[in-house]
Amino acid sequence: MTLKEWFKKFHNRPLKIAAGFLLAIWFVFSIRSYFVIEEKHLEAVNQTGDLLTFTLQSKDLVITESLLQSLLSQGGATSAILCKANTQLTSANEDLSGCSRKTSLTDKMIEKTLVGTGGIVLKVRFSMLRSLSPIFSVLGFGLILVFSGFYFIQIAQRRIEKDIFGPLLNKLLSDDKLEIRELNDLRERVIHAKELEAQKAVTLAIQENNRQVAHDIRSPVDSIKELLKQIEIQDPKINNALDIAIMRANSIANSLLSSEVQSDSFEKAPTYDVSDILRNIAAEKMPLFGGGHIEVTAPKHQYVTTALSSNSLARVLSNIVDNAMLACEQAKSIKISCHREADAISIVVCDTGRGIQPENLDRIGEKGFSVRDKTQTRGTGRGVYSAKNTIEKIGGFIDFESTVGVGTKVTMKIPVNPFNPVGDVDLILVDNEKIVRLMWEIGASNSGLKCKIFSSIDELLVVSDSISKTTPIFLDSNLDGSIKGEDFAPILRGMGFQRILLATSYAHLHGTAVRHIDAVVGKSFDTALKSLKADDTGMKANLC
Repeated sequence: MTLKEWFKKFHNRPLKIAAGFLLAIWFVFSIRSYFVIEEKHLEAVNQTGDLLTFTLQSKDLVITESLLQSLLSQGGATSAILCKANTQLTSANEDLSGCSRKTSLTDKMIEKTLVGTGGIVLKVRFSMLRSLSPIFSVLGFGLILVFSGFYFIQIAQRRIEKDIFGPLLNKLLSDDKLEIRELNDLRERVIHAKELEAQKAVTLAIQENNRQVAHDIRSPVDSIKELLKQIEIQDPKINNALDIAIMRANSIANSLLSSEVQSDSFEKAPTYDVSDILRNIAAEKMPLFGGGHIEVTAPKHQYVTTALSSNSLARVLSNIVDNAMLACEQAKSIKISCHREADAISIVVCDTGRGIQPENLDRIGEKGFSVRDKTQTRGTGRGVYSAKNTIEKIGGFIDFESTVGVGTKVTMKIPVNPFNPVGDVDLILVDNEKIVRLMWEIGASNSGLKCKIFSSIDELLVVSDSISKTTPIFLDSNLDGSIKGEDFAPILRGMGFQRILLATSYAHLHGTAVRHIDAVVGKSFDTALKSLKADDTGMKANLC
């Protein structure tokens, strides 16, 4: 429906309703008035007939004619006659043929036989047009008002279309500033909706391209994997680097295939070990460095929760390290380090390459810009541009410092979820059930123990560096969906935690031996307290 059609529909509707209501009232009023008038006519004829009975018996002709005239002047009749058979005796405003003349459609005849007069009949004729003329006048006046209203509405409508709607629509579809704030908001929403539609179309095209690229990546990677099985490689470092490279290529393909789902749904910020990614990149690139050395300085485990996925971080680091390797010509050395800050993780890549000219330093990260010289394969600059764009998209930044002939330092700051250090506690629980966490809080408070409680393993991993390795950790067997606490026990063992227990409500598992688990106990806090007080000899042996 256009704006003009909408205006015609809703602007005329109140007038149509008023006209219909007026006609309905007039119709009811007309019917009611008709019966009231008819009743009055009948009453006037009966009263006059009774009086005429006495005057005829007394043969007083003057009073008789006066009574007939009163019907015309006061009763609203058009004629009144006295008839015997078809013979007219006397009349008021009627010719000699009145006794036998038929009434027309607009007239009504009322007859009354006068008692005791030998069959004389009083015939009185009434004109319905004359009786209903006041009602017709009211109707005519009402119809004039209705048609006048329609006429003026049509004139106003044409003026509104010409002087308001026309200029308004022209401005609404242009960039001119509108005087009406709501219409400006409406136009901005329309523009925003169009932009979203355009972005959606681009996203769909990217997703389709991602699926094709992922398919194209998988095929050669699978072929390389099969071919490597037929080649015996003696150097374990090269074997390890090839395995990591193939695994990362498959991970990138999986990420491309899953991007369609991730773009349309809420994705929880991932938690992963940054140190592990740094070491994998170093192991992957080392065999390609041509005698160079890549050193990683990082904590054994550095778990963080950030909006940047692990695949994206690996891709960014790969691009940065590739550039560092190409820049190194003689003293081939690259150092990669990371350290945790309050709300960010800082990753630094230093190389001993030829450095970057000062006039080019500010252009690093521009799309299509590269500093490679003519003796090397010409670069596109897309690797650093992609890395810079990826990090800045999540609110981080990447900084380049360089000295010609000395080397280049690349610093990346990636925002992460902040955390409060745990400090000294007596025990730790990881359970996704709120009621269980609440009962442990109450139990610890009543026992005077310090208990730190987490709802997921990710929360624990992020703050693991601030927890004493001797602190007992109780893991729920069913953490969330298909995630089991016993699956994370090897990771916690590798991080140095010495006492790991499994808390489960399945009674048949209590006391059983589970690999990497010191004991399997119930979920109640009292059970956990008893297990803490038990002698080491009474605990299940560590089977790892």
